[in-house]
Amino acid sequence: MAIILFDIDGTLIDSTEQMTEAIHRAMEDMPHLLKPSQASVQASYGLAGSAFWRKAIPEASEEDIRLIRKKRHGHLEATMVEQNVLFDGIRDLLEALVSEGHTISTASNCGNHYLNLVLDSQDIRSFFTSPKCLESVNGKEKADILRAHREEFGEATYWMIGDRSSDVEAARKENMPVVLCQYGFGTQSEWDSADHVIETPLDLLAVIK
Repeated sequence: MAIILFDIDGTLIDSTEQMTEAIHRAMEDMPHLLKPSQASVQASYGLAGSAFWRKAIPEASEEDIRLIRKKRHGHLEATMVEQNVLFDGIRDLLEALVSEGHTISTASNCGNHYLNLVLDSQDIRSFFTSPKCLESVNGKEKADILRAHREEFGEATYWMIGDRSSDVEAARKENMPVVLCQYGFGTQSEWDSADHVIETPLDLLAVIK
């Protein structure tokens, strides 16, 4: 049986609409900044920490970003409560993988607040064993999360499931096979760098046997 590590945005969920709305609400008293479009927010997914904000809102200062991040937490909770942002087929996939005896967890560049919000608002926490994110491992790059999982679970067969080049880069550093999801936010050049590519979540069952 395998240890299967899932990215979150673009792999398990699409919270672009909710995230953009929360950021806009957090910026209501910042008329000097241009509010990012949904496309800009989505293009920033996969980047770690402040890199996300520098890409989504390039004109923002460090203090602007600090305030936006602080305010966004509450707004995001309000926009995601009772909303299903899982990609079609994800819940069935998680149920199938666990029933087959696999251990599944997370490897996301997000923070603890967002990780917990996703797991709880989407009612999927029970599927995951020791979910981790960049903040929870005090890491600097996604490979640090994969390394933390390996240190916890020991020698096993590992898989990294994601949608962006950052997932491929992390998997290569930790010598793990990587599957990219075409239904996510990646591009053809990113898909070409993966070991496997899937069109729908349930296609993963044919890859991991």
